[in-house]
Amino acid sequence: MKNVAAYVELFLSAVLVFVIVVLIIKLIGQSFFDIWHDKIKLEYYMEYIMSLAIGVEFVKMLCTHKPGTIIEVLLFATARQMIVEHLNVYETLVGIGAIAALFAIRKFLFCSFDEADHMICRGSQTVARANFISGTNIPEEKTKM
Repeated sequence: MKNVAAYVELFLSAVLVFVIVVLIIKLIGQSFFDIWHDKIKLEYYMEYIMSLAIGVEFVKMLCTHKPGTIIEVLLFATARQMIVEHLNVYETLVGIGAIAALFAIRKFLFCSFDEADHMICRGSQTVARANFISGTNIPEEKTKM
């Protein structure tokens, strides 16, 4: 079930990447049209580009399953909200505090760990079985017994 869920996440990530690429192409075409006709609005393009950047970070979060990518998505989303919206002083200070808290969490509360580093396998276990259990790809020799 874990592998099926991982494949579903990868499929959804691929669909999201396809949508992001289509939206980037649309944005480029629209920007050429708007520049040519002097209808450019900077706030619209900043909002659109930041939304695409958040989408890319979300795809990274789905593919890597690391806590750091969650913090990056939250940082982008908070920064996008602060940049695009015209916030009052209190909301701006709360946003700055949220970004500072996210940076502090990333700096001081993250510990690098990997589940495969803490797994113990018996000596009689095959490398193929150890790879399956840990989700790693340890090279193995194919020998006949």
